[in-house]
Amino acid sequence: MMKSRVLVLVMVLLLALTAMSWARGQRAAVEERPTVAFMSNGPYEFWVYAAAGVEQAGEEFGVNVEFFMPPGGLPEEQRRFIEAMVAREVAGIAISVTDPENLTPFLNEIIEMGVPLLTHDSDAPGSNRLAFVGMSNYAAGRTAGRTIREALPDGGNFIISVGRLDAQNAIERRQGIIDELNGEPDAFFYPGTMTPDRPDIPIAGGKWTLIDTIVDAGDPIRAKSNAEDAILRHSERLDLMIGLWSYSTPAIISAAQDAGVIDDFIIVAFDQEEEVLQGIKDGYVFASMAQDPFMYGYRSVEVLAKIAHGQDPGIPDNKFIDVPAPRITRENIDEVWGMFRQQLSDGRQFLDDMGIDQP
Repeated sequence: MMKSRVLVLVMVLLLALTAMSWARGQRAAVEERPTVAFMSNGPYEFWVYAAAGVEQAGEEFGVNVEFFMPPGGLPEEQRRFIEAMVAREVAGIAISVTDPENLTPFLNEIIEMGVPLLTHDSDAPGSNRLAFVGMSNYAAGRTAGRTIREALPDGGNFIISVGRLDAQNAIERRQGIIDELNGEPDAFFYPGTMTPDRPDIPIAGGKWTLIDTIVDAGDPIRAKSNAEDAILRHSERLDLMIGLWSYSTPAIISAAQDAGVIDDFIIVAFDQEEEVLQGIKDGYVFASMAQDPFMYGYRSVEVLAKIAHGQDPGIPDNKFIDVPAPRITRENIDEVWGMFRQQLSDGRQFLDDMGIDQP
């Protein structure tokens, strides 16, 4: 009887030791995986979708990922995060650049140190980055221009709302709208010249007028305040407002609802915030030029992971990794909304697991 008890105890101990050894091995395997960094341009819901793609790619391609949303959306915050990641010797960095003109020299310094670096969503085209992951923001702007023409076929007056006009995605989207309405020849990439910012820009000989481009320095609260002021000042001639960043249109919607004028002018959007999707469903948002932030996260991590593992990342010769952007309207809202909701749920769970504050 005693021998049986001893044998049982020995077996239990062996099983426990085996389990502990396996757990240590699993932890070591995770710790030994390369780490890459993914950084957004601010703390916006748009990037929760990207978080879902980041998580999936990290698991599929065998890397750990540091995910950072700069709380103020400031270039200084991006610089500090990159410096911290370089000190930790990460295997690569992906960044949505807030201020390409001022950050490009710093990014090139990091690249010269041998750190693989790519951009996504908002590019730094003058930098030596490996590649840009995203859509052609200029082409998306051209699509937005066609949408404005469809919404205002006889012409009209409109306002653009965006965070910053020195961010490359903002520059290209705005110019795409202007060039499309002006009837410029079709083009996929930004031609390199921006229409200077000033009030009341006549387009197509005055058929359309860009009343103003209102900027908010990446602050959603200020975006709503700007929208409230613009609606009040231009109520008698405002036909349409378009938001170029993910939070821009929700701010417009909120301002219009508070003022009781949600049906007084047309709203066009970028991206797929819940407020925008609901607005399309209910009919007070005409359409949205949706991006695919899930794939921004996924493809960025995929490229960096393959480099970290010594594999061919498959970067094309033009260094542009295209992630097509669909246009969302009432005709297709039902089929895309379910997918977006799942991505949002997965992204929130990932950020919760990492202890990251969410927008």
